[in-house]
Amino acid sequence: GNGARVRWGWTESLYDRDGDRADRSAFVGKRVACQMYDTFLPDGRAHARFTLPWWRSGRWAEVSVVTDNEPLVLTRLSLAESRYPFSSEATFECDDQTIADIRRICLRGLQNCLHETLMDCPYFEQQMYPGDSRVEMLVMSALNADSRMHRSCIGIFDYGRCDNGLVRMNFPSRNIQESSTYSMCWAMMCGDYALWHGANLNYMLWGILNCTMHVLRNYRNSDGLLEKLPGWNFQDWVPEWDRWGNAPEGRLGLSSVNNLLYAYALRRVAIAEDAAGEPILADYWRKCADDLAVAVRRRFWDDDRGLLADDMAKSRFSEHAQCLALLADVFDPPTSRKVFEKLVTEKDLARCTVYFSHYLFETCFRFGRADIFLRKLDLWRDFVKSGLSTPVEAPGARARSDCHAWGSHP
Repeated sequence: GNGARVRWGWTESLYDRDGDRADRSAFVGKRVACQMYDTFLPDGRAHARFTLPWWRSGRWAEVSVVTDNEPLVLTRLSLAESRYPFSSEATFECDDQTIADIRRICLRGLQNCLHETLMDCPYFEQQMYPGDSRVEMLVMSALNADSRMHRSCIGIFDYGRCDNGLVRMNFPSRNIQESSTYSMCWAMMCGDYALWHGANLNYMLWGILNCTMHVLRNYRNSDGLLEKLPGWNFQDWVPEWDRWGNAPEGRLGLSSVNNLLYAYALRRVAIAEDAAGEPILADYWRKCADDLAVAVRRRFWDDDRGLLADDMAKSRFSEHAQCLALLADVFDPPTSRKVFEKLVTEKDLARCTVYFSHYLFETCFRFGRADIFLRKLDLWRDFVKSGLSTPVEAPGARARSDCHAWGSHP
């Protein structure tokens, strides 16, 4: 086959005439639109073997062949699965088959995003993000006692910490992209690790706590609230928010959601300090969280609605703000109960999508409302019905990636 060209492409899904993916299992009448190709150039040798320098991913493959003057014979196409060797050691039985189906696609999504590092997705960036990674590590901890990837993940972000104390939003990477909110998620990982694996990470606490968390405190305004935080302060792909996933006023302004995430991170950091045998430092971080809670209530509480607003104008409200406030113990118990009931009943709150639903579910279980969790799983049931084998990045127009492990959290 000297002079021939063999092109092998991969795509996550196929498209119909209207550009819709719809049923991911269907292929009749659909077209291939691969964004990832490899080209092999046979040179006339018999039984030549071609391979790749890096793994590929996708659900559908397209192989196209163009020959020159010699005929080409393809004798074999083969695939070898490559990923971190993670499996579920946990068992769960339920008479609702839809739960088993959700577990199946969630586990597969997580496995596909575990390689040398955790990854947001195997098809596109193939990069590790603190927000994604924190949720993925919690899923892993619930399913398997192996904590090697957790330590590696926390340490890699520590290694990629910038001079200003913030961790890179995506790392390893040749570019520097910062995020204050994802730096907070990185700090949470140490508290999570201590709770799930009964160990501390003393050797990383200096960078995480004494550097990153204190650097963020430098952005406090006269009210004690974080304002004009640097970097891409992503929270969730909410349709009503800006196209970058920033909460209202969260890019360069004063956002309750950003402040509440920091309050929650402070609580998790205190857990890490206790695990490290540093009760005085743990009390310090809890005091910081308490002070921030007072400042948030003073500026963002809306008496008429009985909710925390997203912005100082008290014109925007979200599930995100209420969930983080409840998880961070911003209110006393009676007020917390009232806010939770509002969270459940109010119809005009900006809704959590795939990623941030983790925090919504944590809130529901804190208040003993597993029934809400089971109803909210309808989104994942729809994933199964649409033929997906892994959870997507976001619903609707934001659903770029068909495999995003931050959606494995149920």
